[in-house]
Amino acid sequence: MRFPERPDVPAPSYFFECLTFATQGKGIQVYLAEFPQRAPVEGSEHFHEGSEFLFVMEGSLTIRFQGEDRELGAGDSVLLDSSEPHS
Repeated sequence: MRFPERPDVPAPSYFFECLTFATQGKGIQVYLAEFPQRAPVEGSEHFHEGSEFLFVMEGSLTIRFQGEDRELGAGDSVLLDSSEPHS
């Protein structure tokens, strides 16, 4: 099932599907995410426990981490500490 980032957001920054939903005792959460095209000023930084691994399957994705913007293209990946603000 595909879900928006939060149900109360009129224009979600992303949609996701949990690929490990039925796995018991998992030490990792795996999601397939779709990021609709947005203007850079629309992204808002957030943080949470854990780490994030992003792999861009197609298109491009600009991420902001530690105050810097980085553009990832198809085939690029990044691992980041999600307790630091990011978007």
